[in-house]
Amino acid sequence: MYVYTVDMIYSVDIPDVTLHVERTGEGPVVVLVPGGGGDAAMYRDLVRELAQRFTVITFDRRGNSRSRWKHTEQCGGLTAQARDVVAVMDDAGVERAFVFGNSAGALVTLSLLTSHADRVAGAIVHEPPVIQVLPDAAERVAYFDDLGRITQREGALPAMLKFAAGTMDKPTRLFDTKTGRTIGAAGVELAKRLTPGNEMNRLFGNAELLMRSEMPEFVRYRPDLAALRQTDVRWAFGVGVASEGRYYSRPARQLSAELGVPCLEFPGGHLGYQRHAAEFARRLEEFIDG
Repeated sequence: MYVYTVDMIYSVDIPDVTLHVERTGEGPVVVLVPGGGGDAAMYRDLVRELAQRFTVITFDRRGNSRSRWKHTEQCGGLTAQARDVVAVMDDAGVERAFVFGNSAGALVTLSLLTSHADRVAGAIVHEPPVIQVLPDAAERVAYFDDLGRITQREGALPAMLKFAAGTMDKPTRLFDTKTGRTIGAAGVELAKRLTPGNEMNRLFGNAELLMRSEMPEFVRYRPDLAALRQTDVRWAFGVGVASEGRYYSRPARQLSAELGVPCLEFPGGHLGYQRHAAEFARRLEEFIDG
């Protein structure tokens, strides 16, 4: 069995934030952009698989986990986050890279394709929650507005847990927002993992940024379809086979048909790259190899 360790852990300084970056392996460069509330560690298993053939670079998105603001919090929106990807590539001396983004990271990848396509060798946009393109967009927005009310009333963590439960392959109620207690087997297990210094603590420390700053923008994001039609980059949408009918899967299928861009199926659901890392990596490699 191939065992890997992260070859390099370093920082990339840009004007408003210091980005935590991890680089592993050798070969053509693949950049992995994490989703909302996550960080580089979310891709650990996928990195292990891809690093057998590629140089894999991933990072904590601005303000998340170990990527800290220098002065005051300046989210800057998806445009700034796309520039962060370019900054990571510039620091590594990489002119063009294959980019994979999941969820919020998929929105960043779409923004990258519309603003810095010349830096992208190819891309997979995996389950971008572009809910504004859906026929039932108002209903989806109402759901996220409710999460916003929970955030204001009870805090960002209860709202984030409710949001996270809705992205699981099998929906699970993790948190009772009325009592503030974790419930059910999944909730009990989660509570055990929330210990001082634990990685899960670090991830849930991203709740404030996600629920109060990032989510309102993500929910109302509309990609530049004209720019996406004009790009000559080879790219595709991706969806999990277990995500059929979910709000974060449907936009990919709809935009795929509208833009004439392929929509590839990947194992698992929204986080299929974790539970099915080896098979997921093979699907990515097939696309990269053309």
